[in-house]
This record gives sequence, structure tokens and C-alpha cells, in this order.
Amino acid sequence: MSEQTKMQAFIGSKIILAAPMSKRGFAAHKGNEWDGEEDEAGYLVQYAGKDNYQSWSPKAVFEEAYRPVTSEEVRIINL
Repeated sequence: MSEQTKMQAFIGSKIILAAPMSKRGFAAHKGNEWDGEEDEAGYLVQYAGKDNYQSWSPKAVFEEAYRPVTSEEVRIINL
């Protein structure tokens, strides 16, 4: 890799809201027709911010990246 394209490592963190929801359920939630793909377990994810952007994440990917906040953390962040 040349000096111009050398990448640097970063660690990020964010607080999200999420609920279990299948891929098919997410399509319905967004008002989209189901395209006939195989359904998959996952989570509806809502990111904090101006637009409260929502996306869907496969169950294994989500559970590897996130954990529930503790009751003490909820108190601290005032959810």
C-alpha cells in the first residue's frame, strides 16, 4: 500500500435502539413488498440523531457488535 492509501485503525461507539425483527418484517415495516428472498432473523436498528435513521442487521452480525445496556448505564445516559 502506498503512503497515500495507508489506512489507520479506528474504534467507534454509539448508543442505538433495537428490537428483534426478521428481514421480511423489516421490509413490511418500511412499507416495501417482500421480494421472495429467504427470510432471516435479525434486528431493527435505530440510530440516534437528527433523522433517527433505521436499518436492519442480521442476528449474528448484530449480536457480535452490540450488547444490551445495563440498568446503571440506562440511569447514566437517561434513556
